[in-house]
Amino acid sequence: MANAGQASGLVAAGLGWGIALGVALGTLLIAPALQGSLADAGVSAATSDTDAEAAENTAQDADAQKKIDASNILLADQAQGIVEGVLDGVAVTLIRTAAASDADAAGVRWMSNAAGASNAGGIGLTEKFFDRDAADELSSIIATTLPAGAQLSVENRSPGTHAGESLAAVLAADPETGEAVAPAGDRAFVLEALEAAGFIEARGPIAPASVLFIVTGEEATDGYEAQALTDLVAALGANARVVLASGSEGPEIEGVHTVPFVGTEAGRIAAILKASELVGAQENAEEAEEAPAEQ
Repeated sequence: MANAGQASGLVAAGLGWGIALGVALGTLLIAPALQGSLADAGVSAATSDTDAEAAENTAQDADAQKKIDASNILLADQAQGIVEGVLDGVAVTLIRTAAASDADAAGVRWMSNAAGASNAGGIGLTEKFFDRDAADELSSIIATTLPAGAQLSVENRSPGTHAGESLAAVLAADPETGEAVAPAGDRAFVLEALEAAGFIEARGPIAPASVLFIVTGEEATDGYEAQALTDLVAALGANARVVLASGSEGPEIEGVHTVPFVGTEAGRIAAILKASELVGAQENAEEAEEAPAEQ
């Protein structure tokens, strides 16, 4: 980990450019609207000033984009060296929403492989998973397929929460033992039932994982769909090591590490390093518990 300091610097720089991209896009959207509103109001005297300001904004946007592109090129060249070995022997499962892009999901998987992680399979959450009209069906399947080791909340009975608690038991390995929380038969039973009903799509053989990556795209920011996703991720995070790799800025969810702009090299690298931190924190905690006994 001699390059850890350099890696953190590069990642921070990349995230900074990712934020700059959001600002630039916001400027591109706002500027035309401002010009239109001024024209509609009949402020013709300010036309030349407005044009000059628009030209300046366009130049700034172009400059910001060049910096973003340069940052991504640099990080792409250095990515493998930055993450190499940080997830050696760590089993990783990738969960993606229907809105997540293929490129972002593939990018996170490639980066985790470059970091030395083992592929524990993946699942895709379909649009039906977050459909209000299918909520009762999802709740029924979760209740009737409850795997050993799973406990469903009695305080929060939302379908997303209960689905997250069930999936954590079948997808995550016990952080202390590394063994599966639920028996293999239960894991297959739950996943097959959800897939048959059209709630998920399994990708490859699925084994217990030490880290769950959840890759999202441009998700709804309010309403039932947004709340269902938040409930799901929060429940998974309460029962497993989870990194939420968001296509945008992403929601802030207690107990879950959110990494924004996963469509950039910086975002993907940051997601891997965050997963490494989660694994390292658990190992350090175990060593701290064992230390007194050794003295």
